[in-house]
Amino acid sequence: MRRTMKVVGVSGLVVAAGLLLAAGGVYAASETIRRTDWPKLPVTVEASRDPGAADRGARLATRYGCTDCHGADLTGRLFHDEPALARITGANLTLAVARQSDAELARAIRTGVAADGRGLFVMPSAAFSHLTDAETADLLAYLRTSHPTGAAKKTLRIGPVGRLGVVLGKFQSEPAMLAGGRQEPFDAGAGHQEGRALSRMCMECHGQTLQGSPAVNAPDLAIAASYSLADFTRLMRTGVAAADRTLPMMSPTARTRFANLSDAEIASLHAYLQARAEVAPGPSSK
Repeated sequence: MRRTMKVVGVSGLVVAAGLLLAAGGVYAASETIRRTDWPKLPVTVEASRDPGAADRGARLATRYGCTDCHGADLTGRLFHDEPALARITGANLTLAVARQSDAELARAIRTGVAADGRGLFVMPSAAFSHLTDAETADLLAYLRTSHPTGAAKKTLRIGPVGRLGVVLGKFQSEPAMLAGGRQEPFDAGAGHQEGRALSRMCMECHGQTLQGSPAVNAPDLAIAASYSLADFTRLMRTGVAAADRTLPMMSPTARTRFANLSDAEIASLHAYLQARAEVAPGPSSK
């Protein structure tokens, strides 16, 4: 009996040691990936000095979710707390804006490459890469209205499951995701260009082609074809979906990001999504 217990004890130690070595290997590999240096693409855009630029930039910051992650005052906030996967806090942008150039900020926003060359995680650059130079200049003008305040935030603590996801390529940095090329939502024709442009607000969750993302359980936006304009307007303004449902992601997102859309903007977006659902050739469409 004692011999059996001894063998079991030794076997347990061997298994534990193997697990520790494996965990250490995953940690080391994930850190190597996290610390990868990415090329700093040349950026020439500068903050707009137009009198209305900061206000336009503030609307973009709301609609694209900058204030969701970084807080209304841009000093950063915890927005995802799942220790096994990741604990994610938006950075204190007031400090970043004070020490970085327009080019560095624009590069981080649109390519996901930080000022020090690191690839940013959980920064929706795949969506922001579609911003025009004029929109980026307005967004920079808004960011430049902030003044440095508060403390720096520890932005990303990756748990064991998250680190395994990094190693397996399931949890990638923004420049890694953009390395395969930027995609565009389906072109539904000349009459729907405004709606198509507005649909970029939806890319963070529904993907660059709006065909959905299993990672966040976001559907293909062809589902919008089932909504009347009145129901779609209610969803975008209040977060209340068809049949008076509350949706886990869309309901709070609509209330914080899309409530300031005008009636005309909502109508353009709705018309585009309906046209896309009717004429897009299928899941492979770009």
